[in-house]
Amino acid sequence: MTNNETSPSGNNLEEARIFLNSAEIDGWLTRDYRYTNPVFEAALGLHIENLTRPVWLWIPANGEPSILAHEVDIGRFPQDPIALVPYGSRNQMVEALKQILNGAKTVAMEYSPLYELPRVGRVDAGTIELVRSLGADVVSSGDLIQHATERWTPDQLQSHFLAVEALDKIVIQAFNYVGENIRWALTEHDVAEHIRGKFDQAGLEFDDGPVVAFNSHSADPHYDPKPSNSAVIRREGWLLIDLWARKKSDPNAQRNISADITWTAKLGEPPSNKHQEVFRAVTNARDAAFELLENRVLEGDNPQGWEVDRAARKVIEKAGYGDHFVHRLGHSLGHEVHSNGVNLDDWETHDTRTVINGVGVTIEPGVYLPEFGVRSEVDVYLGEDGPEITGNLQTEIVQIETS
Repeated sequence: MTNNETSPSGNNLEEARIFLNSAEIDGWLTRDYRYTNPVFEAALGLHIENLTRPVWLWIPANGEPSILAHEVDIGRFPQDPIALVPYGSRNQMVEALKQILNGAKTVAMEYSPLYELPRVGRVDAGTIELVRSLGADVVSSGDLIQHATERWTPDQLQSHFLAVEALDKIVIQAFNYVGENIRWALTEHDVAEHIRGKFDQAGLEFDDGPVVAFNSHSADPHYDPKPSNSAVIRREGWLLIDLWARKKSDPNAQRNISADITWTAKLGEPPSNKHQEVFRAVTNARDAAFELLENRVLEGDNPQGWEVDRAARKVIEKAGYGDHFVHRLGHSLGHEVHSNGVNLDDWETHDTRTVINGVGVTIEPGVYLPEFGVRSEVDVYLGEDGPEITGNLQTEIVQIETS
């Protein structure tokens, strides 16, 4: 067993109970099979190695939680503080599930009606049918997930500040590295490798990335530079860098929080009028989104995710680039760079989850033209005093001298 704390997170369980009682839901049933539902692990607050059979976590609004696990796997779980219920055969699993639900009428699961929120819809239709056959009405756990698992602790907030501070330095160092070594025909992949080296030096860990995209490659929001496809970075052109990482975690400590930023630069001649026009459309959209979020939170009326997206999208549409803003405005930010809380999205989905206090999100509008793309990404934490942009804010296009 490896875990992020020494036992299941009592704080997560208590936060879940508070939400369940306020929403008049009888309990939260989260089920995993071979690590297909990361919410199970987030709710439990533990990572358990080598689980091979279906496993269930039941958190009732009132009463003690239970873990229902196969006899092959149950010995991998700690004995306290959650009761362990073993099963062997399928019939035993169904009967035990019926017993732990104990007549619950309304059960929250990782279910998204009409698949509106893919990040929430982790449970297959057959599992939903099974739970309904036991007499329960299944509702979505979408809002419950972020209340119980996505709000940062003070230590996690500090880990994020350390990560974003490092990224702010590394992105500028990367631009300087390009300018200082332009004569050596650097490729996008070379710069990505340089950034990964800086991550290691700064004690950061990362799952993939970064994006280093020159000229037309920057028109691909998720361009991934490989040795086989990387462009040479010329003395004249446009450069976008999107980088994300988190502080390396102590296995016995709380999971650290990622940071994720995107900056753009012009090499050689100053930015053209077109570059400036698109950059202003994007940064104005970014600022409009933050302004709406800040105003609504300070008024005590936290917006839903789709509303923040809409505020930014209107700015880009008014500037004439609406057809070139092809992704959501931002995503939930947690230990994983794309986490399980509310997304700022009225494009790919219509995210009706509230942007609650204690969570982190990115704001990252973009405009992607055939010849170049612009994205400006910042991280935002909703603290006690309102939303806060946690890192540096790009207000001008970085100029890289190459003469």
